[in-house]
Amino acid sequence: MGGSAPRRHRRPPVETTSFVDRRAEQTEGRELLARARLVTLTGPGGVGKTRLAARVAARVERAFPDGVHFVHLTGLDDPEFVPLAVADALGLGG
Repeated sequence: MGGSAPRRHRRPPVETTSFVDRRAEQTEGRELLARARLVTLTGPGGVGKTRLAARVAARVERAFPDGVHFVHLTGLDDPEFVPLAVADALGLGG
């Protein structure tokens, strides 16, 4: 975040292993994105939030002319940095 490093388009992670069902969660994610431009998945580590987000993002990408952006929050210890991480992922700010 910040600095003068070149900005990269933040895409969801690529799946490298099989994805186990979770159809209801995928449907809910798509429905949420139909009503809001920002959706946050929360839960304990290791439950599959990133995988689910990547799967949903891949399914809805065509509906968003500017694409979808993935904001990595891993390693952020201070919630005050979340807006900066979002701005960075969107290529905003200086």
